[in-house]
Amino acid sequence: MDEVTDMPIETDLPEFATWILPALGKWLLAGLALLTLCGFVGLLWCLLLYRERGWRRFFQELLLGGFVDLVLISGRRVGALAWLTVKEAIGRRVTVVVLIFLLGLLFAGWFLDPTSTEPHRLYLNFVLGTTNYLVLLLMVFLAAFRLPSDIQNKTIYTVLTKPVRTVEIILGQVLGFIVVGSLILGIMWLVSYPFVVRGLYHTHVVNVDELRALGDPVKLPDGTTATALQGWTAPTWQHRHRFFVDVNGNPRVDMERGHFHNVTVVKTSDGKTSYVLGGPEGQLVARVPIYGRLMFRDRGGMDVEKGISVGDEWIYRSYIEGGTEAAGIWTFENLRPEAFPGETIPVEMNIGVFRTHKGDIERGILGSLLIRNPENGLTVELQVFESKEFNILELQIPKTIRKFSSARFVQRKFKAADGSIQYSPAQPVSAELLSRSEYDFFKDFVVNGKVEIWLQCLESGQYFGMAKPDLYIRAGSRSFFGNLFKGYLGIWLQMVVLVGFGVTLSTFLGTPVTLVSTLGVMIAGLAHRFMMQIVTGELYPEVETPWRGGPLESLIRLILQEGVMTDLPQTAGTAVAKAVDAVLILWMDLIAQIIPPMDRLSLIDFVSYGYNISLGLLAVNGITVVGYLIPLVIVGHFFLRSREVAG
Repeated sequence: MDEVTDMPIETDLPEFATWILPALGKWLLAGLALLTLCGFVGLLWCLLLYRERGWRRFFQELLLGGFVDLVLISGRRVGALAWLTVKEAIGRRVTVVVLIFLLGLLFAGWFLDPTSTEPHRLYLNFVLGTTNYLVLLLMVFLAAFRLPSDIQNKTIYTVLTKPVRTVEIILGQVLGFIVVGSLILGIMWLVSYPFVVRGLYHTHVVNVDELRALGDPVKLPDGTTATALQGWTAPTWQHRHRFFVDVNGNPRVDMERGHFHNVTVVKTSDGKTSYVLGGPEGQLVARVPIYGRLMFRDRGGMDVEKGISVGDEWIYRSYIEGGTEAAGIWTFENLRPEAFPGETIPVEMNIGVFRTHKGDIERGILGSLLIRNPENGLTVELQVFESKEFNILELQIPKTIRKFSSARFVQRKFKAADGSIQYSPAQPVSAELLSRSEYDFFKDFVVNGKVEIWLQCLESGQYFGMAKPDLYIRAGSRSFFGNLFKGYLGIWLQMVVLVGFGVTLSTFLGTPVTLVSTLGVMIAGLAHRFMMQIVTGELYPEVETPWRGGPLESLIRLILQEGVMTDLPQTAGTAVAKAVDAVLILWMDLIAQIIPPMDRLSLIDFVSYGYNISLGLLAVNGITVVGYLIPLVIVGHFFLRSREVAG
């Protein structure tokens, strides 16, 4: 059992198959509402500007002419305008951003500490975070200044007099800025990889004379005797590794600070043996997790949707009580033996720990890992482990199970819709099956690719907290180089949606307002999840009032120094604050539906924590960006065409 200091991604990941249809329906409704609103505003504007001629101007020149332009887009003209945008953007010396990034890498060694406990996360967060903000800010300024300056200098009207449609101008600018940003991101990606690898590189020296015998001598098949050896490597970057040599002469080092080193045995000419350690391994990884469906079992043995609350303000995890029948139950599906070529099935977990009494604070809380056949209820307790807060535990489930604490029949019971208690399965397994000394994981526990993994806390008065991604089966690893590329692809998606907003806003706003508005979209998008938690009441689910957590109510609590769960005095001021906050929450809900989820598009945490970015998640994010880009281009087209009609 290895203990790793990384943490998993603490958010519920959307699944493409279950996400796409509801998202498409929501997008169509939002698009219809947006077109209706824009059409009403456009009609009102035409009536105010042209009076009796407003109807004709709106329907013939703005509406009908605008839709004709959308149908008759010329790819050649869009390409030419995009190339013009690229040349002008480069002429504005956007290469300065690349130079700033390269200079940052040159001087990064002054403030990036390779002796930290997680240097790989430090380096990856630096290169990805720096890239993210540099590119996004660059795109904000480019999109905010280009079109308003053309309109202010009247150069846009010389373009509109040529056979160029307004939608082609919008598309040309959007595509041009995307090309510029893509070139910059490509350079940064290619530079970042060797920078991170080189920055993390180190090795250790093993002094053979300091190795000591580990156990008694062992007689080998060839008649000779040998003794296992152990010792320590020389310290580098304020850490060292325990070093072992087995009786066959095979060396290895223990994992330390999330990495290990491969060892090469070197025989010198005088017959002596030395050991050469390579660079660090295991830091730059891309784990492939298989997530299951999480249910809970309460202390009475009843299936429930959620665990109990321990009063934590962050309700991401639910808790189970130690020393009872309470358990977290993950159901995994579509497991196949060929997906796990080794002798074990690796399981990794990150379990929250809540202590009601300290005990030995240096020791973790004891828990047990069980596997259960979902059809016949056969349950085997595999092993007991220690869980510590903010640490991943890696456990191994052997395919052939010979060591286990107990084997028993466990029924699951739940309350049906009519209120009756249902049991699954109804009958216990045979005594012969329970008395076996050996089990096969896939034959005895996996039914049609489905198996249950249970987690229980063994210590009374202590609690384990868990969410769906906190336990997963590791199905191998992917290329870190490719995963880094997908991390940069997440930045690219953020850039694309921000370019769309910047160009669209610039069609009807001046440069300063466009700049501030686009920055506002970026900031609000990066805080999108927090906004949604306030709107939905997820931050304080135990409180029924929808206004709790609103800005005025929060301000009152700050002034009065009242906790968020404390009821405020029932005064006239509180009543006014509640009423205003209820309106503000509705307004925030509307903004949260419009603002793109920039925080979800960011994939930096996946790369820095060592988790493979799935194609399904990329598809969800990519379709989300396209869903924003299409209406933005259409709205920008009609706004720019309204200027042409007015002219």
